[in-house]
Amino acid sequence: MTELSTGREQAAAARDFATQLRWWRSMRGYSQGRLAQRMPHSEATIAKVESGERWPTEDLARRCDEVLQTGGALAVLWPAVRAEQQASDGRRRRRRDDDGGSVADARRLLSMVLADTNLSATHPFVREALAALDGADN
Repeated sequence: MTELSTGREQAAAARDFATQLRWWRSMRGYSQGRLAQRMPHSEATIAKVESGERWPTEDLARRCDEVLQTGGALAVLWPAVRAEQQASDGRRRRRRDDDGGSVADARRLLSMVLADTNLSATHPFVREALAALDGADN
């Protein structure tokens, strides 16, 4: 099951993911139901991820990126969400994604988004995400 099971306030990375998902969905004019129709995830799943009741999956992140045309903004957040989920249920944290993704890959993608003035001007989380990645290296 992918429900948040920390017993505490929603984890920071999951909260950031939910905030960005909601922001991108709103910016693109999608309701939760309309977004769900464009992908193999239910409206209830999207609502639970946005409210912090459920952990997002990597598939959900990637499909939302595709439908909402985020340039990968949600997928780069997913490794931090997964690390929080694993930490909350006692699983060992992996240093790299199964597909070879890394903090360096996330930093490169966010830097590309930041370089696109049209996208970075409308997306307030890019600089914060880059700063968080810089902090992860320490």
